[in-house]
Formats: sequence, C-alpha cells, structure tokens
Amino acid sequence: MSEFTISAWRAWAPGVSDATDWLRWRRGELGFADQAIPDASFLPAMQRRRLSPLSKAAMATAYPLLSGCDIPILCCSVHGEAQRTYALLQDVAASEPLSPTAFGLSVHNAIVGQLSISLGIRSPALALAGGEYPLLGGFLEAAAMLAEGTPEMLLQFYEEPLPELYLHNTESPKRICATTLHLRGAYGKEGEFSARLVHNPQATTPSAFEQPEYQLPLIGALVDGEGALSLGQGWQLALEMR
Repeated sequence: MSEFTISAWRAWAPGVSDATDWLRWRRGELGFADQAIPDASFLPAMQRRRLSPLSKAAMATAYPLLSGCDIPILCCSVHGEAQRTYALLQDVAASEPLSPTAFGLSVHNAIVGQLSISLGIRSPALALAGGEYPLLGGFLEAAAMLAEGTPEMLLQFYEEPLPELYLHNTESPKRICATTLHLRGAYGKEGEFSARLVHNPQATTPSAFEQPEYQLPLIGALVDGEGALSLGQGWQLALEMR
C-alpha cells in the first residue's frame, strides 16, 4: 500500500471548467458543451498561438496549481496529440513536405515540454504513455516518485477525440478533458485528500479503450470528497477528504 496527499486539483472539459461547474455537473445540473476553448490568457499571445486545444486544456489546469513553484510534472495520456499526429500522417500520404514545428508539437512529450517552457519549470517534466490503464500508470509512477523523496509534484491526465479514421477499431473520448492533481508525500491538512493505492486482486475496471472517459470517475470522486476507484490489474485508489 502507498499513501500520499492530493492537496488540490483542477479539471477542464468543454463547458465545465471550475469547481462550481464540476459540482453542478456531478448533480446533473450542467452538461458538457459541444465546443469550447480553454482559457490560456495567462500566456503571451505568441505562445498561445502554438497551442492546440488539448495543450491549452493542460495549461489551464496546471497553471493555477503551480503558483509560481518549480516542481516536477508527470503527464499521462493514451494518445496525446492525436489530431496533430493525424494531420501529419495525412501530409505523408499526400507526399506533402512535413513541418518541423508541427512534428515537434505532435510527439508524446510535446505537451509536457510546452508546459515546462511556458510555465518556467526546470524540475523534471515527464510524459507517460498511458496504455490500457492510464490512471494506474500515472498514479503508480507518481507514488514511486513521492516515495523516493519528491516532496511535491503535479500529476496530469489529458485526452482528446480521435480522428474518425480510427473509430472502426477503438473507442474515443467524446470531448477534450484534462485533469491535474497537486500531490505531496507528506501528511495532508484539513480539506485535502488522503490517497491510498491498494492492491486488490479482485478489483476490475474497463481499460481506457473500453472506457475512454476514464477521467470522469476520478473527477466525480474528487467532487464527492471520497471514493474508491478501480485502476486496473488489481489496483484501487481510495480517496478520503480529511
């Protein structure tokens, strides 16, 4: 069993962007919008122009939790910048020249690289390919970093809808969603979450390819102030607000 603290969190999806919105969503009073652009107005215009909607969602959820601090960031995603990558593949198929900038912004660690540059982070900034169980991979890696002495860090998950070409053999999120957690290894304060990773061989959960909106149960537990999430492969995350 591994224990740590979730001291703060932010999440963004179209039409649902702050704690009040997410509470209304949890109560069934607010639904997701068809389209929306995350607010990245805290960045200079030249930097904003380089960002995709997915990377803006990542920025918008990470920025309030940093508060000028230089701490490690761990970003976890199944597909990352899927739309950018697909556009590049279309250019390859059409024998068009590839843009080096577009390629650099499409790789799996592109978003965490932009986070570190734009937000002035010199601490380790890591990108993790989520695989079938992205929540499991992200929380296990974060718990290991905290156990090895990292005093605090950000853990982030983000996904976007896949291009239509891929939908015949995989499931896709219906909308962009980004979730960022501020984690500490130390004992938390009142109003923070006690988080425990527990191995339970009987616990099961669909993979991200069966449940592509995998962030929503996590957000729901954070809004509720408690919950037990099955992360996959016999692991559970138990959350309880102190």
